[in-house]
Amino acid sequence: MKELFYFHPKQYSVDPVYVQSVHIIGEFNKWGKDEKKLAEFKLTEDKTGRWVGLFDVPEGKHFYKFLINRNIVCPTMGLFTYSTVSTPEWAKKAVWYQIMVDRFNRGDLSRNIPNLISWDAPPDYFNNFGGDLRGITEKIGYFKNLFGTLKNKAFYLNPIHKSLASNHKYWPEDFEVIDPQFGDEEDLKELIDTLHKENARIIIDLVYNHTGLNHYAFLDVLKNGKDSKYYHWYRKLTHHSEKIEIPVLENYVGDKPQNIDLENDPRKEDFDPNKKSFISVWYEKYKFPIVEPEKFKNSTVEEILNHQPHYKLTPLSSHPSYKAWANLFEIPELNTKNPAVKKHLFDAAKKLIRLGIDGFRLDVPDLLEDAHSFWQEFRQEMQKEMALSGRNPDELYIVGEMWTLDGINPSFVCADDAGKPLRYDALMNYPVRENILNFFSGEILNKGADSVCLHGGISAEELDKNLHENLSGVSWGTNQVQFNVFSSHDTRRPRTILKDDRKLKAVLMLQFTLPGMPVIYYGDEIGMQGGVDPANRAAMKWDIYEDLLNHKEEAEIFNLYKNLIDLRKSYDCLINSPFLTLKIHNHDKVYSYARYKSESDCAIVVVVKQNLKENFNLDISNLPFENIESWKDPIFGKSYLNYGKNITFKPEAFSDSFGIILVPEL
Repeated sequence: MKELFYFHPKQYSVDPVYVQSVHIIGEFNKWGKDEKKLAEFKLTEDKTGRWVGLFDVPEGKHFYKFLINRNIVCPTMGLFTYSTVSTPEWAKKAVWYQIMVDRFNRGDLSRNIPNLISWDAPPDYFNNFGGDLRGITEKIGYFKNLFGTLKNKAFYLNPIHKSLASNHKYWPEDFEVIDPQFGDEEDLKELIDTLHKENARIIIDLVYNHTGLNHYAFLDVLKNGKDSKYYHWYRKLTHHSEKIEIPVLENYVGDKPQNIDLENDPRKEDFDPNKKSFISVWYEKYKFPIVEPEKFKNSTVEEILNHQPHYKLTPLSSHPSYKAWANLFEIPELNTKNPAVKKHLFDAAKKLIRLGIDGFRLDVPDLLEDAHSFWQEFRQEMQKEMALSGRNPDELYIVGEMWTLDGINPSFVCADDAGKPLRYDALMNYPVRENILNFFSGEILNKGADSVCLHGGISAEELDKNLHENLSGVSWGTNQVQFNVFSSHDTRRPRTILKDDRKLKAVLMLQFTLPGMPVIYYGDEIGMQGGVDPANRAAMKWDIYEDLLNHKEEAEIFNLYKNLIDLRKSYDCLINSPFLTLKIHNHDKVYSYARYKSESDCAIVVVVKQNLKENFNLDISNLPFENIESWKDPIFGKSYLNYGKNITFKPEAFSDSFGIILVPEL
């Protein structure tokens, strides 16, 4: 099992000039007494004075020290501990593609879609475009054109479970039923089987922190109050009132709020006592039960609203009485400590495992009640289900939506004493996106968000420091399968932020060559634009793809994606080697690093933030690849020579792209 090690001389009060060599020592090399084995654990110094090493070490948690110049140990007192994490091998090689099902492709034109709008209409919070599961299956040919082959490719689908009140499906109404707008279990199974036949993988978004208001458990609570068997499924339902208060009412027009109607109105002649009666909100977006409707034959609408025994609808300007995510009344939070809730959620996920799903993306997973225990048990149960289904439990992949590596967040990706993940394999690696965009865009983003706190930019030195710190915060096994998202349903698209395709190309080169798995958000590969939600969730622009010959800039972006996908497939160093910083130039805003496994399997990446005014030399002396004489740019086809351990770049080399990748020209 490989693990990543860093040694920063100044961090340990060691003069960098004094340091000539650094090794790690431990039981695995008899604490340095085995000279032959010791040589296998020598770190490499990059151009910042940072020492980096990636070594095969025993799995699990073990002690180690640094050996400096073969005669000084660090620390002199005490020991360091490393902890390996074994993550799925298939995930380490994967390139991902994220799909919002409603926005990707419509396959079944016969399906009745509520609030359907035209495919090229601007997105909003209410309407649907009609994309479905069958539409994804029909586009396998497109994916083969983009990826070349679907081997080592993986797909992440935003929520697909029933959620008729939302077009994004993050307000679940049934954890076991596919949203009828998307199809049914047969459609999902066909998609899974089609991808598996092509050696691809697929994971599904799970929303287990909350439900929507239309979830049958919440509606049962509204009808039966504390007598409902689901009452304890939710957190703090009435923490400041006797009734559950739901703030949905708009201003009154006449005798009732303008956004409600009564369905099977008990006051009307056509009232049918054998049918259920409802308070319908926003044209049946929500349907709240009228309890014992016969009692209201001579009542006003106001009396019907105010005299439901267990709940009360209140003005939109008020707050819900129950605990809701981000205080959004639409999504009451579940009590995931409740055994019945836990069993229900686990059973729903097991059903997906039995259908062939390869893993899960978890929505706001750290916010669940007793989150650490819940997700540890969840992983155990899913691995048992994998085994019962005749599949390898170690191939289960779970990624959590957590935007930072601060505080307790790394504890969600730690392992047991044997090196097996306890909860998630990885996090959505937003810090990498944040730092790279902070360097290129002229914006400084609020930490853990896609909102701008000030304008400016971080230096190349800060970028380098932050990228390495991000790696050192978790194990190498975790780093290899981190979800490197540069765009998602929760963020603006990078082309919109950067406003310069030369910068965009550089950012994509970083995404595909840094440790972790690159994730493509549908449409980014054809240069789709998109600002803040909902603009970032437009329907896939198939008209651009089908006419790339007449869309030069978009064709260049599409072809760059194809080339980067091929590059990652061809060079294992982009998956299984550390990255070594080669150049930091704050004034010229130049940043460069290398990934190295051998002289035939290595790469150099150079990015600039702005046009260069003069040539610059990249010093590669005293590095493992210093003797490679000729390098080539596999994207743009140009060759570069190594003169005296230096590679020279002219300003015009960056005229079409602010990034260049070099590989050995053999």
